[in-house]
Amino acid sequence: DARTRLEEPGMMVAPDTLRQHLRLVHDLFDVIPLSEWLERKARQQPLPAKACVITFDDGWADNHEYAFPILRESATPATIFLVSDMIGTRGQFWPERLARLLTMVATQHADKWSDPALAWLQQTETGYAFAAAPPNTEELTRIIAAIKIMPDREIHARLDTMETVLGLDTSRDPVSLLSWKQVREMLDSGLVEVGSHTCHHVRLDVDTPMDLMQREITTSQTVIENNTGKPVKTFCFPNGDFSPAALDLVRQHYIGAVTTQSGWNTGTTDNYLLARIGIHDDITRDRTAFLARLSGWV
Repeated sequence: DARTRLEEPGMMVAPDTLRQHLRLVHDLFDVIPLSEWLERKARQQPLPAKACVITFDDGWADNHEYAFPILRESATPATIFLVSDMIGTRGQFWPERLARLLTMVATQHADKWSDPALAWLQQTETGYAFAAAPPNTEELTRIIAAIKIMPDREIHARLDTMETVLGLDTSRDPVSLLSWKQVREMLDSGLVEVGSHTCHHVRLDVDTPMDLMQREITTSQTVIENNTGKPVKTFCFPNGDFSPAALDLVRQHYIGAVTTQSGWNTGTTDNYLLARIGIHDDITRDRTAFLARLSGWV
């Protein structure tokens, strides 16, 4: 549950908030699966004047524990984008790893800030004092943004070293991501479809080696299909990053893709550059805030 840990803003929707959102969405829009919208668009079939697609990124276990029951009770279709090689593992995405390590150092090992394995963090101009108190959510956001200039592999390697220096044992971490059993249960409901979010949540920018890019885009599709028996038709770019080569590969293997660009889509929108509206507790906790987020489109 994201509410019990240091979390970057914009990463969480509480169950009651989601339930409220879906009631409003059903009042205002025609909610349809992403693949159906794309396929109808490709066949030049009529599209709802106000269609809405619900998407979840990453494949968190709370999608099954909290969101899935709400999707069922409201008969709401949704697409969950899975990081294929992390499903059923104890793995964490690097922002979550970083948040835990920052909290651990500040509360238990403040004397370690000068250790070379940690000192590199202080080169980021984030406003955080790197002292005996964990960063607040705004400071964490700035730290994450500053670190994103590094390749994913380098970030994970640095965090590996930090965990070793701090003696952190991650072998007994709880599984925070979906299992394949949970994925299949949701698929069997007929409400949920899944798309690919790469194998390891690698950002697909111009610095990503071509062989790695090909594996992340194509192997993830194969892994998910082999574990679910269902076709994987859609893709989500991690962090919204993509190079021309990545976009070309996705066009070859999927019928559409979503970005992190904020906005709405029409019948003329590129199927592989679909915009979305981010909905989360920080900015849409009540009805007025949610409607304000959708202002101009309802």
